[in-house]
Amino acid sequence: MKKLFFALFCFACCNATFAEQITFTLNAPNAQNAIVVFDGKESVMEKHVNGQFTATLDSLPANLYMYYFLVDGIRTLDPTNPRTMRDVNYIYNYTILGKRTADLMRDQHVEHGKVEQVWYTTANNRKRRMMIYLPPQYNDTINYPVLYLLHGSGGNETAWIELGRATQILDNLIAQNKAKPMIVVFPNGNMYQDASPLYYFDDYPTGKIKWSNRDIRLNGLFEAAFQDVVDYTEQHYNTIKSKSGRAIAGLSMGGYHAMHISHYYNQMFDYVGLFSPALSTMYDKKTTNTPQARLEFPTNNNTPLVYKHVEQDLKLQFSPAPKLYYISIGSDDFLYAENVQYRALLDRNNYPYLYIETTGGHTWDNWRHYLIDFLPRIF
Repeated sequence: MKKLFFALFCFACCNATFAEQITFTLNAPNAQNAIVVFDGKESVMEKHVNGQFTATLDSLPANLYMYYFLVDGIRTLDPTNPRTMRDVNYIYNYTILGKRTADLMRDQHVEHGKVEQVWYTTANNRKRRMMIYLPPQYNDTINYPVLYLLHGSGGNETAWIELGRATQILDNLIAQNKAKPMIVVFPNGNMYQDASPLYYFDDYPTGKIKWSNRDIRLNGLFEAAFQDVVDYTEQHYNTIKSKSGRAIAGLSMGGYHAMHISHYYNQMFDYVGLFSPALSTMYDKKTTNTPQARLEFPTNNNTPLVYKHVEQDLKLQFSPAPKLYYISIGSDDFLYAENVQYRALLDRNNYPYLYIETTGGHTWDNWRHYLIDFLPRIF
């Protein structure tokens, strides 16, 4: 059994330099109090006689950090920092501290790939948008391997690019010869959307971004129609049109999609990456997202065809096994229990996989590091 246990995030930090400190300054003379929420943790800011608030945080490991301010209880961005990113309905400032692993998330002075916005047509004549990364020096004389990289619930086709820093990570790893030049496809996994809601602004007059929900995620439509995504990519770009040239990976809901797409199209992908994946196709509302959650793959008459023969499909998928079947999750992740049960299923059948357990929970911090670890392993 090919299994490996280690704390990837701690490993990354140990190999990185530490920023001695970061100081936040906010000019708000009429405010009574201010808090900086940095990496999810609140720090009270000190008010000075000139009306400025300051807070200093020490000994921070090299990493990308998201933050915002609470000024008299009102959430606000840092007006002195133009770097922002959106996570579902909220905008955050971000900063990147330190070197080494953190450097992979920066825009470096290396050759850059490019991202194209494309619209593909589904089998039922529906137009849907996806983003496609082309590696540096992409040209028509080379056939490239393709990674299909899927977002989570609340995300869309822009999530890995904006929040995941995927293009920076790809550029830097390729420049260091640690990852092969590859095409990366970012589809929209929300079947109620044709594209990011930011694209269709008038459809959301309140400004609220609609979340995907479990009922939509469990209908199997995205997985069943994934051939449309592959067909468009292979018709419009120079790709390796074989199992050895295809990889699929995703986080959370995208991990769920990647797992079910890869067993349904069981001879399509030689590399599979499941980052903090949801897995079960049936949930008990009382135990969902708890240590009592159970992994279930029902086969009743109402089960979508994509999910109807999971274990039989897995047997085909692992005959022969993919070159890499990669599962990673944080020890504090709310999906940990069903991942334990899924690995037990793989173990019972002697299906080989690589398992990475880290510290932390269901966070972009973990997913960026999983991507950094996954990319050099494929192709």
